[in-house]
Amino acid sequence: MRRRTGTDAPKKMSAENRRKSILETTMTFISQFGFWGFTIRDVAQAQGITEAGLLYYFKNKEDLMVEALKYADHVNQIAIAKYLGVEGVSGDINDGITYHCDYGLRTISTATAETNANRRQLVSLYVLLQGEALSEDHPAHEYFQLREKNVLKEYAVAAARDHVSNPERTAIQVLGAMDGLQLRWLSSGCALDFAEEWRQLIELIIPDPTH
Repeated sequence: MRRRTGTDAPKKMSAENRRKSILETTMTFISQFGFWGFTIRDVAQAQGITEAGLLYYFKNKEDLMVEALKYADHVNQIAIAKYLGVEGVSGDINDGITYHCDYGLRTISTATAETNANRRQLVSLYVLLQGEALSEDHPAHEYFQLREKNVLKEYAVAAARDHVSNPERTAIQVLGAMDGLQLRWLSSGCALDFAEEWRQLIELIIPDPTH
């Protein structure tokens, strides 16, 4: 993606819609360049507003990135919940889908793969930032630490419903497998059938008891 000087966003928006549009534009830039590769100016120019105008909504670049991550997690959770027909999900990383349904991890992880198979940009954002955030001085380091803790807790609860012998270990295996497959999928230019590969992989981790 080239640096952009024009705008795809209307100049006049409500504050709520402008904030949402800024976050969506930021997600696009991060998915291509990571945190270190985009600037406030990039986002402001793509929005057709000044840098000062953007900073009216977000304190600085770090704040903008964290809020974009929160927004991405919200979008992700809501989309998976909708796919599963689960209601009442807030989209907060502390309030996972597992706590609003009776599905096991086999079903929830498969729904995640099938949903994300159509959202390359969102997956790329996570993969790029998660790699960058391994550094303790990265502004998203603490966010990803908390996010992983919450996801593993949620996955363990769901895995217990699949009657596995060790839900905590299964949660780690499923999250690790998902992260690895996402990277392979992106590296292939999305040539892999992500959803189908996941269906095969989850069968090895949590076999279907009916088979």
